[in-house]
Parts: sequence; C-alpha cells; structure tokens
Amino acid sequence: MHINVFGLNHNTAPIEIREKLYCSESDVPVILKKLKDWGLNESVVISTCNRTEIYFCSDNTEESIKKIEGLLLEHFGAPLDWLKSYTYRFCDEEAYRHLFLVASGLDSMVVGEPQILGQVKDAYRMATLHNATGSFLDKAFHKTFNVAKRIRTETRIGYNPLSISSMAIELSKKIFGELNRKKILVIGAGEMCEIALKYFKKEGLTEIFITNRTFQNAQKLAEDITGIPCLLQDIPDLLTKVDMVLSSTGSEKPIIDKELVVPIMKKRKNRPLFFIDIAMPRDIDPEVNHIENVYLYDIDDLKGLSQQHLSDRLKESEKAHAIIEEEVVKFSHWLEQLEKNPLITHIIDVVEETRSNELKRMIQKMKYVDEETLRNMDLLTRSIVNKLIHRHIFLIRQNGSPSLLEIMKQLFKFEEENEKKMDSGNEGK
Repeated sequence: MHINVFGLNHNTAPIEIREKLYCSESDVPVILKKLKDWGLNESVVISTCNRTEIYFCSDNTEESIKKIEGLLLEHFGAPLDWLKSYTYRFCDEEAYRHLFLVASGLDSMVVGEPQILGQVKDAYRMATLHNATGSFLDKAFHKTFNVAKRIRTETRIGYNPLSISSMAIELSKKIFGELNRKKILVIGAGEMCEIALKYFKKEGLTEIFITNRTFQNAQKLAEDITGIPCLLQDIPDLLTKVDMVLSSTGSEKPIIDKELVVPIMKKRKNRPLFFIDIAMPRDIDPEVNHIENVYLYDIDDLKGLSQQHLSDRLKESEKAHAIIEEEVVKFSHWLEQLEKNPLITHIIDVVEETRSNELKRMIQKMKYVDEETLRNMDLLTRSIVNKLIHRHIFLIRQNGSPSLLEIMKQLFKFEEENEKKMDSGNEGK
C-alpha cells in the first residue's frame, strides 16, 4: 500500500486556476464518496486559498491518479492540460514529507503561518466523519499533527506569527501609510476577518464597518473586537464612503463586480477605492481592477510581502526541515515494519472494524447527534484504540518470540491463511 498526494498550490498554479479547483465544504463529501466508489478507500481532501490536495492510499498509484484526474474533470470541468501543467504528485516518503511541511506551515505562502494546521485538522476530521480514512492515513495524519507540534515547540518558526490577514494589513499600511483616519469595510465574519479586525483595532482605526450574509455574525464580531455591523445590502452605500475594502467570505461567486462599482465611482467623484480580496474563490471580480482609480489586490499580490519576511524565518525554517527529515525516517521505518508483519496489519484492521461498528451502533441508538459531537466521538474513539493497540504492536516489534506471537494470534483471531502469508514474508527477510 502506498501513501500518495495529488494536488496544486500557490507555487505551481496562479489564483485563477486554484479557485477553479477549490473544493468548498459541500464539495468535499461528494469527492470523498466518489473516490470511495472508485476503489480509493482512504482519502483526505485539503483545500485552502493556497492549495487543493488529495491524499490517498493505493496499491496502484498511476491507476488511482487517472481516476482522480477523471473525477476533477467531471466535477469541476477542469481541462486536462491544467491537470498536467499545474499539479504535482508525490508517493510514499515524498508524500508524507510534503504533508509534514504543509501542516507545519513550511509550504505556505506566508512561511510559518499558524492557520494551516487547523485547516489540515479540519480536512482530516471531515474525512473521518465520512469514513474515508483507514489505518494508513490515520497514522500518517496523527504523525503529522505530532510533527507540527514538535516544530512549534522546538523552533521559533511560529514566533511573532504572520498570516494572510496580517500580510493584508501590511499591504494596507503600504498603501495608506497611517491607517487610523481611514474608513474600512470588512466583508465576511470568518477567521481571516476576525484576525484582520484585531490588527485594525491595534492600528487605532475607529471607523470600521462589518458586513456578512448572516448579520448576527457581523454583530458578534463587532461586539467582541471592534466595528459597526451592517447588512449585506448596505454594501453599495458603504462603498461610497470607505477608503478600502477587505473581503474574505465563503461565497462561491464574486459578490462585487464591475457593474456595481462603476456607478459608485461616479458618486465618489473618482476618489480612489482599494480592494484587498483574500477569499478563495475570489469575492471581487478581477474586472473591477480596470476601472479608473480602483485598485484590486488578491492573495497572489501578497506573495512579494511574504518573501520579504522569509529571510527572517530562514534560520528557524532550516531547523524545522531537519526535524521533518528525522520524522520522515521514523515514519518510513514504521511503515516498513508494518508491511513486514501481517499480524500487526491484522490487529490494526480488527480493532478499527470493531471501533467503527460499535460507534455506528451507538450513533443509531442516539436520537440526535450534531456534527461536532460526531467528530469528537470519532476522534476520541480513534485516540483510545490507537493507545490500546500501541502496546501490543510495540511488544510484537520489540519481542517477537514465538510464545508472544502465538498469544497475539489467538487474541486477535489471526487465521491460518494469514499465518501462511506471515511465514512466507518471514522467509523472504
């Protein structure tokens, strides 16, 4: 069994390609199900403003990649030449090394940014919720979370953390100099906007308007941090009075386009208007950038700023890379041992099947369970069984005496056919 990744990111594809292949929260379950229907039993989809990646396990990597390409062609209508020109594919050691780099923020546009680890965890939770993972990806992702934690603990890569939002604020300061007398409109109420509002407050801005599809969320951000909550339909009026707009919503289509902005610029008497769009897909139609005195910046425009900070983090980045290489060796060794010993694989499969069946039985008995509780129950049971079988696996690896192996075979009902495979494997060593 091979661990693989197929994807594209900010280094291989421009924003107009990334947003076409962006998987929204509603896309992911559909894609996971299709992959499962097509024989890929273990898969995780990570899709953020900077990347879309599909991690999967397969005995036949090339055949599986053809299926994934077919799925992306069907689901997104992506031309085949895009998939050939803008994507990458890594297998085994290169694949989990890449995952370690991604979760640690070392493959991010803003190196060391902390948000990516939460996004990787969310992607894994989504996959487990839809029963799309198994023993290999479970182990790979749990290992990844430990590696990311170790890097945060043993290096200063996360010191004075940067993010897409903080880069957007830095860009604002480059545009206006002092921000404290400027009027800003923030569209969206997610994590990106929350972080941006904290920076704006720190810069001393007093006239910040917040609007969101759900007014109560805008109201809550205003109460918790700063700002004046507004309705989404107030956007045209707000555009006549603000100096800059920062937008990051979950909309799948642009919410501000040329037809909206042209008449507004007349009302503004052509006073300059700046947009910073950090959404994926983009909230602002790129065509507005062609209107006189309208200036639009997107995520890729922040790349130059992030590179300026790269040198500051290079030394810590080198330490982090060394940790990742050390952990790649350890994980490769674990996988090698797993492949050599079918008894260990059998134990993992038996325990996972029991866990999964018992969890389903329990959920069926409960009248109502919300998604967060489901996720927490799933993670908790996985964590418990992993800890319970760890000692058994450790004993097999450290002390593979015949008497111990016999006890384990009886305990986990290791069948005769499997024993033959095990004997055959041992002969080959």
